[in-house]
Amino acid sequence: MQSQIPLWREDGGRIIWSNPAYDALFRDGPPLPASGERVQSGSDFYTVVRNGQAGHALPINALVQAETGLKQMLQTMARTFAHLPIGLAVFDRDRHLQMFNPALADLSALTPEFLSRKPSLVAILDAMRTRNMVPEPKDWKDWRRQIVQMEREAGNGLYQETWSLPGGQTYRVTGRPHLDGGLALMIEDISGETIRSRRYRADLELCQAVIDTMDEGIAVFSLSGQLVMSNVAYDTLWGHDPGGDLSPMDIRHIADHWREMSAPTTIWAEAEDFISTLGSRSPWRGEARLTDGRLVACRFSPLAEGATLAGFRPLPPRGSPRALAAEA
Repeated sequence: MQSQIPLWREDGGRIIWSNPAYDALFRDGPPLPASGERVQSGSDFYTVVRNGQAGHALPINALVQAETGLKQMLQTMARTFAHLPIGLAVFDRDRHLQMFNPALADLSALTPEFLSRKPSLVAILDAMRTRNMVPEPKDWKDWRRQIVQMEREAGNGLYQETWSLPGGQTYRVTGRPHLDGGLALMIEDISGETIRSRRYRADLELCQAVIDTMDEGIAVFSLSGQLVMSNVAYDTLWGHDPGGDLSPMDIRHIADHWREMSAPTTIWAEAEDFISTLGSRSPWRGEARLTDGRLVACRFSPLAEGATLAGFRPLPPRGSPRALAAEA
């Protein structure tokens, strides 16, 4: 049975024997390709293998079809991600760039010409470093190695890191290793998100500082009934610091604590219902007697987005100068 694989023997580059499959492939008499090169005959593709005097050509149609499919997929991905603000880079198993979108060039400060040359991930990181578009860690080579070997760092199949750049920008970098050894890398500019988060934290700190100056004990509950903020006066009055307490901070548990600290009263059940109620609500007031004998004025007011403010102010003993002054 004749082999369908082109076979030949050569001597000094001259063919001294060949089988029919070789004759069909090279019937036009082209120069014998170097080992490792590809040749095409009609719709068939082969890789030439030359080993001394013997040679053969391996069919690689399946490989070529896979490469063509991959190329088409990358082109489709490139068109899909062309208008996204997130930079996308796809690397092969050798960590050479195979596909990128315009946002990657913008976020990396690298030219499309440079990226089109399919540089390695190491070369890209080094080039970004010269443009101050990556963090400057203490050990650059070790940090770069961790990025290149991302699949070892990604315990759950996803690697994510936040880059704080020398220029003040903040990038979220996400890497997803592929089963074939490839790597998809996404770079997102989250500078605006980071600034908003910092402003939000600053606003919260300012709000906390303001209510801490108040004599009235203040507690703020969210729409879901979770305690989200309290001041020093509240913590002192009720004998606990919600910020340092790991116990549940929902209205049910907080109301139980109020009950433990006061004489029997219906006000806490009413407060619990009020804070848990959705829709339109009207502010109301009441009083509660603490177990130490002090009388506390309580008020509950609806806030925006379904939140609730609870205020507590100890009242002076009746007949005291302070109480008489208040009544006057």
